[in-house]
Parts: sequence; structure tokens; C-alpha cells
Amino acid sequence: MKTVTAIRALLMIALLCVTESVQGEEWKLVRFSYSSGWDALPAIVAIERGFFAKEQLVVSGLTATSADAVANSLANGSTDVAVLPQRTLLALAAVRLPMRIVSMNHWGTEMELVVPPGQEKVKSLADLKGRTIAIGKASEAYPALIRLLNKDKLRPTDVIIKDLPVETLTQVFRQKDRLADAVFESRHFTSVLQKTSQARVVLSAHDVTEKLGYIGASPLVVRQELIEKEPKTVQQFVKGWVNALHYIQQDPEDAARLLMIFFHRQGVNAVSEEMTKSWVAMTRYDRFIWTTTDITDAEYNGWGLKEGGLLSAAPKLNELVENRFARVAVDSIEVSTRAKASGKP
Repeated sequence: MKTVTAIRALLMIALLCVTESVQGEEWKLVRFSYSSGWDALPAIVAIERGFFAKEQLVVSGLTATSADAVANSLANGSTDVAVLPQRTLLALAAVRLPMRIVSMNHWGTEMELVVPPGQEKVKSLADLKGRTIAIGKASEAYPALIRLLNKDKLRPTDVIIKDLPVETLTQVFRQKDRLADAVFESRHFTSVLQKTSQARVVLSAHDVTEKLGYIGASPLVVRQELIEKEPKTVQQFVKGWVNALHYIQQDPEDAARLLMIFFHRQGVNAVSEEMTKSWVAMTRYDRFIWTTTDITDAEYNGWGLKEGGLLSAAPKLNELVENRFARVAVDSIEVSTRAKASGKP
């Protein structure tokens, strides 16, 4: 009996020690906004696989209803960190919102130009002069399309660019009610058109990349005020973020499973694990630091938005990129990886 009592006493002491230790640790709250679409993957992984928790962060994650909602939240200080479409980043940079780009969400999204069967004469973008090209509303495809038109010595007014809701993009080529003569979008949509024999590829993802040198880096941004007041918190967040990007590369199957669950929780039950696996493969998650080439490509997209009449001026991004947090995170992970490989604690 005395032995049992002693064991219980030791367990209580151990529990108290652990509780005091946890209470003594300083956990920081970070309000984080991200997309409700496929590009939310790094955010989902970072939260659900505990990479932020390992950095002693309480991350209040919220999927944004729109890019405008994220922009307003950042401007008002109710969002600390956000994943933005590059197009939104460029619009915010144009109005000089106090924020910094601290890492990358993803890059290299594959985009294609497709036309319906029976359009054998269409062999290039130039063959669509005077015709309608569909893209998604507020899509990243818009500036890339303007750049492609420029390469073929065409102006945006030489074609009709039609913004459509994303749920409509896979039904554009219906015979009775054709909504456009072509679609230029990411393969998340064009691959569905091809699989259902509704489309033929005119410009493949490889063709688009070759013609434009297209990168399409998606940014992770932080409010400037948080960087100034709590740089340690920003560093913790970016370290958790880079670890999540590493995880996607190491276990893309689990990442795809998490993405599928994410969609199911939103009521989009038609999304299968096979589908999310293909989506993960369409985008790159293997870079964390913005290079001069990434910045140049993004600024070229800014020119595309200006040329298309969506921005009054093409913004410069050099002063917005702050790579120091990502560099520290990458170095820390590399040191940890080498230590594990050598068997050292």
C-alpha cells in the first residue's frame, strides 16, 4: 500500500513539474489568413502536422472568403500573416501596404491553353485573334495571358478575355451553350476538360514556361508592424512554415490526404484523394527564399496587370522582400538534418 501511495505521489510531483514548465513557456498568438482552395496546402500541413505548435505558436487560422478580405484584414491589423495570390500582392504593393514578403507558398503552377474539339485550325494563341478566351475570376492566369499575347505581338484588346466563376471553367465548351473559344488556366481546370474529352491542348504548361520563363511565385506576407515589434514571433512562424514545405516534399501522399479532408470539411465532397494527389504534383513546394528571378517574373506579371488596365502602375517588389527569416529557418533545418544523420542529439 505504501508503495502505491509513493508512486502516486511521484506521479503528482512529475505532473506538477510538467505543468509549471508548460505554463512558464511563452506562447504567442498569430492570426493567419489563407485561401479556401488548393493553394492552402502548406497552411493546412503547418497547422495539422503541428509545425507551428513546435515553435510555441497559437495560430488562429482562417480561410479567407476573398483576396480583398485578406487585403483589408492586413491593412486593419486583424491579420498578422497571410498567404496571398501573387496578383493580390501586386495590387497591394501598388498602394504601398506596409507588409513584407518573408517566404514562398508555392511556385511553378502549370498553366495551359486549350480549345474544344473541332478547332483544328487553332495551332497558336495568334489564331485566336478576335475570339473569346476564358479565365477564372481574379485568376493568376490573367497577367500570364497578357504576357503571352505580347510575345505574339498582340494587344489585350485583340482578344476577348472573359472572366468566369471557377466552377464554370470545366463546363465552358458545352455544345449547346459554349461560353468561350478557348480556356487559359491552371491544369487544375484544363486537365478536367481533357480527361472528359472536351478539350485539346494548344499551349502546354511546358510551352508556357518556355515562352515566358514563367515562375508564378506565391508569397507568404507579414505585416511590417509585427516584424518591427515581434521579430522572434515572425522567425518562429517562418521556421514552422519552411518545415511544412519540407514535409510536403517528403510525404506528398499525406499532404494530398490532408488537402482532400480540407475540401470535404468545406462540403466539397467530389474532391477525391486521387484528385488532390494530382494537384500536389502540379505545383512546386521546394523553394523558400525569393530570388532576383522570382522578383523579376512577378514584376513582369505586374506589367501584365497594368497593360490589361487592372493596375495604374507596375509595382516594384525589391524593397518588399525580406528573406532573413527564411534563411535562418533553412539553416536551422539543415543543421538539424545533419545532426540526425550523424546520430548526434
